Amino acid sequence: MLKRWLKYCTACVLLVPFSASATVNIAVIAPQEGDYKTFGNEIISGVKIAVDNINKEGGLNGEKINLITVDDRCDDRLAVSTAQMMALNTSQTDKISMVVGPYCSNAFQEVADIYAKAGIFQIIPTSISVQNDKSEHRGLVKLVGYRDGQSTGFYKYYEKNFANQDVAVVYDSNDRDIVEVAASLQREFKKHGNLDKLKAYSYASFENTDELAEAVIKDQKHIAYILGTPTQTAEVSRRLKSEDENFVIFTNKYTAQEDYNEIMGDLAESIYYVGLPSLTDNPDFAETLVQLRLRGIEPQGLGIYGFSAVKLWEELVLKAGLFDYNKLSEALNSGKIETLWGETMFNNGKPENALTYGIYQKQNGQYTQVY
Repeated sequence: MLKRWLKYCTACVLLVPFSASATVNIAVIAPQEGDYKTFGNEIISGVKIAVDNINKEGGLNGEKINLITVDDRCDDRLAVSTAQMMALNTSQTDKISMVVGPYCSNAFQEVADIYAKAGIFQIIPTSISVQNDKSEHRGLVKLVGYRDGQSTGFYKYYEKNFANQDVAVVYDSNDRDIVEVAASLQREFKKHGNLDKLKAYSYASFENTDELAEAVIKDQKHIAYILGTPTQTAEVSRRLKSEDENFVIFTNKYTAQEDYNEIMGDLAESIYYVGLPSLTDNPDFAETLVQLRLRGIEPQGLGIYGFSAVKLWEELVLKAGLFDYNKLSEALNSGKIETLWGETMFNNGKPENALTYGIYQKQNGQYTQVY
């Protein structure tokens, strides 16, 4: 069944050669084309590094890991059909033990339900929407927590560097994930007694991005957190920068894709980007970082989180002694679990110690964490 599925699934790539000897199948689901291909490929690279390391050391519980990558292109239909096809692989040889992903929301609730019913352990390697917290399956791990965590990282940096200055939050009211982040920013400012310092601007309230930018300028704002599509974000950012080259702009790191960079040009290096921490300066990650570098591997971007997802699964398998969905679920909920950034408890798949987002700037085309 697995081989037949791969034959017809043009978005799939078998990275570790399949053999008749003892193997266990895992899959990583991430975009390899389109706006988010950079981050998807980073995740895949991290997963592959972890799998290669396990196989070079003789496998896991005496079994080699067979890795399948699936390009879902951040498309709901592909995400659901992929989950359905994986659920059909029920034989001992073809069964998928664990999936890393998906990276995009991709009908998340439906996909998570399919994997849970099929007994396929699922680890989300990056942050997800709080709205997806309804998916509380025993075998679903939200490795780093939720997207609203970026508001905490932003506020800490704001308080340290721009305290008491007014901030514009620009958002797309038609995008639920973006609305969630904008709302969490408002909660963060309110919690610290600074809600009067934050004013929201919705794209839907203006004819175009120029008109929106003009409203921000008219209100004498000099700092903006801009959320939206790559094109929306870039157009507003460029307009604000053209009016005042010292205008301080923050945006989500994962929005800054090809269209964004094309519109922004050299101005992209003056923007602050909010994203998951690189972990390279995290003392709990230091030992792993040294081991990777000794192998000639330098972790890139979200690759760390793809790598971490497989290492967490490996930790649970060793703890449970089996690849069984229920046993892995029990191991996940049985106490503190070692992650690459320290021990944590998981409650309904959510880490007790969620990661705080970092602040980046581009230098010579590369992201450098400044906070």
